[in-house]
Amino acid sequence: MGYELSGNTLERDIPALLPLEAPAVDGDRHPALGVIADWARNYLCCPHAELGRNGPVCPFVPGALQKQLLFATVYEDPGIDVDDIKTILLREMERFIKLDPVSGNEAQFKSLMVMFPQLSVDDLDMIEVAQAELQKHFVPNGLMVGEFHSGPPQKGGLWNSAFRPLYSPVPMLVIRHMVPTDLLFLKDSAQLFREYVQIYGNAVPERFRAQFEEAAERFGMTTNPDENAPQAAPRIIDALDAAGLTYRVHCHDNYPLPIRVPKDFADALGYAVGRITKTLFLKSRDDARYYLVICSMDKRVDLRGLAAKLGTGRLELAPLADLQRLVGYPPTSVTPIAVAGIPVFMDETLFQFPTVLTGSGVPRVEIEIAPADLRASCAAQILAMA
Repeated sequence: MGYELSGNTLERDIPALLPLEAPAVDGDRHPALGVIADWARNYLCCPHAELGRNGPVCPFVPGALQKQLLFATVYEDPGIDVDDIKTILLREMERFIKLDPVSGNEAQFKSLMVMFPQLSVDDLDMIEVAQAELQKHFVPNGLMVGEFHSGPPQKGGLWNSAFRPLYSPVPMLVIRHMVPTDLLFLKDSAQLFREYVQIYGNAVPERFRAQFEEAAERFGMTTNPDENAPQAAPRIIDALDAAGLTYRVHCHDNYPLPIRVPKDFADALGYAVGRITKTLFLKSRDDARYYLVICSMDKRVDLRGLAAKLGTGRLELAPLADLQRLVGYPPTSVTPIAVAGIPVFMDETLFQFPTVLTGSGVPRVEIEIAPADLRASCAAQILAMA
């Protein structure tokens, strides 16, 4: 099951990926999946005396299990080494991004557990070595990769440094979307801290403001501690201000009720859910052209019909590496604002609303702007999308 490895070359199909608690079909469910499902329910979803705070060990897991957004896959190839693990994780990163949901608040619950049950106790350090080297690839994409094994890893908890929370009965690396509190995992590396600031700007949880400022001073970076400053990617704010456009910044965490899905955000604003947009970054398979497409979050785009209208070949979501290189925003916070050199198309139905919400380049923060101003900010062409 999994890849056969020859050096660092992946020679077989990617192994199956299923929601963690999906039922077995014809006995194809790997035993490790059952072990980890029990561990998730009975460890991650539960309080722990040494945790240092109330609530479950991982507050995201109960919601992820309920929504069936906790995915897993198993690799058990003999002779696997650190380079093989890194190669596998980089490929799984691409698969993670394309898993539904690909955008919106619900995507924050999505996680992918990449398991290596064949690793012996003597080989567990490979999980930690691979994780440390992979972070530089994941963090710029708004993603985190975490290490888990039975050791457990030496990293202490955020609320009790003596507690070692990364225990797992099966060795694995876990992919998830970054959240603002990940500052505490990234503040000791100049490279990773700069990537964090590039994504979140000054949108830092107030209880961690002191650690943020200390890291910024240590690495010679200037920050803006003004609580009233716009909490969005600086390049977006600069572009909107330079164009003299009117806009408003909304931070989901400033609302009294939890915002987990687009409807929660629409309800908090008193808006129709159609006013919340998503921006798809698409690539033509035939000629490698790229497009940004803006439409309502609740609209399903017919990519075949859209390709015909654009006069191009088959369209698909562009790879994560292309998103990072050409757009530079995390997958859950894409917007066409301040993106150069990529044609933008905007669904004509968005113009029925006085304002719409678009990504800000920062997860859980969105820009409210008039549709005409959004169009002007990115020179979008209007298109009827079925």
